[in-house]
Amino acid sequence: MISAEWSRLHTLALDPTCPRNRPMESEHLITFGTFAALTWSFGATLALCRIDVRRPLRPLLYAAASWAAVCGMLWLDSCVSLGRNSSVYVFQMLTGADLPHLAAAALGFCVGFGPAIWPWHRDWNQANGGMVAKLRFLILLLVHAACFVLLGVITLQEQIKPYLVDRGLRSIITSPGGTEHELGFDLEVYYECTDHPLRIAVGPDGNVYATALRGAALQRGVVVRIAPDPETGTLTETQVARNLNRPFGIAFHDGDLYVSRSGQHSRANHGTLVETNTGAVTLLRDLDGDGIMDYYHDVLSDLPGAQGPDPLHQNNGITFGADGSLYVTVGSHGDRIPAVGPYDGTIIRSRPDGSQTTVFARGFRNPFSVAIGPNGELFCTDNDASDRRNGDELNHVLEGEHYGFPYADGRAEHPSGAVPPLFTVKDGTLQGIAFATSSQLPDDCRNCLYVVNYPNGEIYRIRLTAENGSYRAESSLFARVPQALDIAVDANGTFYISCFESKKIYRLTFRG
Repeated sequence: MISAEWSRLHTLALDPTCPRNRPMESEHLITFGTFAALTWSFGATLALCRIDVRRPLRPLLYAAASWAAVCGMLWLDSCVSLGRNSSVYVFQMLTGADLPHLAAAALGFCVGFGPAIWPWHRDWNQANGGMVAKLRFLILLLVHAACFVLLGVITLQEQIKPYLVDRGLRSIITSPGGTEHELGFDLEVYYECTDHPLRIAVGPDGNVYATALRGAALQRGVVVRIAPDPETGTLTETQVARNLNRPFGIAFHDGDLYVSRSGQHSRANHGTLVETNTGAVTLLRDLDGDGIMDYYHDVLSDLPGAQGPDPLHQNNGITFGADGSLYVTVGSHGDRIPAVGPYDGTIIRSRPDGSQTTVFARGFRNPFSVAIGPNGELFCTDNDASDRRNGDELNHVLEGEHYGFPYADGRAEHPSGAVPPLFTVKDGTLQGIAFATSSQLPDDCRNCLYVVNYPNGEIYRIRLTAENGSYRAESSLFARVPQALDIAVDANGTFYISCFESKKIYRLTFRG
């Protein structure tokens, strides 16, 4: 996970789980604002029924201001939702009845209630006056403030929790026994980006590279390099590639940069809309040595990309094996239907030039990240269906195996022949993944997978023990970083964590 427009669109682009697992975003703000404006305008309009014809201007202006607030909310929601009606939208959200939305509605009512009853309360005080009126006003004020605080905490619970736990940007390391203690790590804001960082990688030059989204609909992708200025040493951001739509994967191999990207396009053919394959993995090179990529070539193309009925999934994370093999995650385009194309819900493997492309494994819903782990074996995260909430997965990916989707996902019982996940979480969305091997890390942090749970900012340390041809996963909470999305680690054991909403990249370093 947030301006309202990019908050809504990044939610679509990243496809997190259902709204009850997300922090306060544009949906909660629209619910809150609409109820506040409607409550205020209702009270102000009723006040017109008892207007004093000798002094009509004040109540008329008061009512006009409340109507303007309602119109403002309608206009704001039309900007956010490209024309969707605010009242219809709020009704749809409340039918879901998740606690933060109900609390946001009640909070809006609480805020709007004050100005709504103010004309009545003022007239009552003028008519009655005295200590009783003042005491009545004080009690009403205290009750109103208590409701405001309580409902605000409920609405913002997921938003403020990472900051409370983070304790002033210091990482919280939790042992398997559950006691909190610091293991000598320092957490700091490494860089505040111009655009919203999505995926990150450490380049062969030791600098951090990030794909980012920009533009009105956050569809135009760029790649930026964050490196110290040669003269001042201050970190600077350089755009090294652009016009890469939805760049959901980044990796380096033999000094070359590769980006997994996608689009969405359909053609009309005699009354039928036909989805077009828009997915690609693009090789980028800097031929003239100026630090800017000037050579683009699709080593893989004709991947499904973003298509219906669920156009939020596409080709995502990429990585390279020790033998140079390129692995690409490809999402499914339906939620309860078999694959309709050869690459739906798969991880594919090819040579770096795109030759010898084969399906390595099947049965994924929306595999987001992929990494090489112990013994050169492959691991990936996979997002579950939002309404089923069986849990997002961490999978040990073996060649030729099937991982259950669409027949099962997460904690659900997998059919015979399908490989169950190593690790699942029910709340949140497992996204970025990295494998740390640096000898500069402490023993209990070395040779572990690190998996990001978005949007609550939890980063899990996964220790793997070989067992029956696969692994047994032992998870512990390693750190919390506000709204963490992706993670990368360099040869020295320094972690870099991208946070989409805040446009920040954090650095987590072991002091030794």
